[in-house]
Amino acid sequence: MAESLDEVLEKMFFVRSLGELDKAADGPALTAHLDFEGDPRGSLTLRVTAAAARSVAADFLGADESELSEKQVGEVVCELANMICGSVLSRVESSAVFQLAAPRIVPPSEEIAGNLSNTRYCVQLSNGRLSVEMGT
Repeated sequence: MAESLDEVLEKMFFVRSLGELDKAADGPALTAHLDFEGDPRGSLTLRVTAAAARSVAADFLGADESELSEKQVGEVVCELANMICGSVLSRVESSAVFQLAAPRIVPPSEEIAGNLSNTRYCVQLSNGRLSVEMGT
């Protein structure tokens, strides 16, 4: 998961992680979730602090942070989740075929509970935290 996350962040979003963390994103954050079907089936949840989400979206879109709408930031966070999920699955099960559902932003009132057996990877970005949790 670490290689996939670092590769997607660097190549598609022009962002480098500043290192792994023990703790997931805390404080105001955006959460994107997507399910996937295949062998195995499962889900991926991405949490990113609000400031980091806005910065990542600006880098991806080549825009100034102040020009971005909340909708644009959410769409970019969903795309980030989609790219990370695809990258992880292609590394783990390169010969399997997967169908990824459309990622969606999860409102704080619907926060997705993690599972202790899920794989979790958390990183520090220049202005916030990002965590990915994947379970099959």
